[in-house]
Amino acid sequence: MTTTEAARYLGLKPSYLYKMMMRRAIPYYKPGGKLCFFAKEDLDAWLKRVRVKSQVEIDSEASHYLVTHEKNK
Repeated sequence: MTTTEAARYLGLKPSYLYKMMMRRAIPYYKPGGKLCFFAKEDLDAWLKRVRVKSQVEIDSEASHYLVTHEKNK
């Protein structure tokens, strides 16, 4: 998909998507050296990588960390 389509798909302004591209924060393709394209699969994977954990997940990890480190004392 084009940059405009990708921005719409992600719910971003095209200008913000361009900033992300310049920082190489999001995957894209540039086959001819000019126009940029995005694969829906790449965008979906990127969206899933920036997931924020729930408080329950954070608490569970904290408990696991404490139990693990108590054993190593």
